[in-house]
Amino acid sequence: MTQQEFEHIAQQLRPKLLNIGRQFFNDGDYAEDIAQETLMRLWLLRERIEQQIGIVPLAIRMAKNLCISEWRKQQVRMADSGLQEQMADETISRKMEANEVIAQLRLALLQLTPAEQRLFRMRHELEMDIAEISSVTGISPRSVSAMLSTAKRKLIEILTQKGGIQ
Repeated sequence: MTQQEFEHIAQQLRPKLLNIGRQFFNDGDYAEDIAQETLMRLWLLRERIEQQIGIVPLAIRMAKNLCISEWRKQQVRMADSGLQEQMADETISRKMEANEVIAQLRLALLQLTPAEQRLFRMRHELEMDIAEISSVTGISPRSVSAMLSTAKRKLIEILTQKGGIQ
């Protein structure tokens, strides 16, 4: 098929292709995209298209297939968007829950003795090991370990009594 033959056929096909796109999407921009994509694909295949097969039925089938493909892409995008929103909501929810737990823990820490608070913070906030805490405080490592264990037990009791962490 020559370029002139193709241009003549393309002028006849274009309104049909636009109509298919409009019927499918009810949107002129999508219809234009479908028509252009179909004509581009036909242009690339022009040398292999046999005249007796008929370019019109082929073009119509191609346009419909392109509409379906575009619709599927839209569905995937919408699903991905919904999934991202859901994940964002879950992340926000988890952050809120974590903040609530931290707030409960801080309130519970205030109920410990000052010495227990200090040791607990050194161990868990400053991430010091027992030997470091012992050298800083002058308390034997064994006593530091026992005091930390007692503080943890108290925190667990305080938090479970208030309906907090379980």
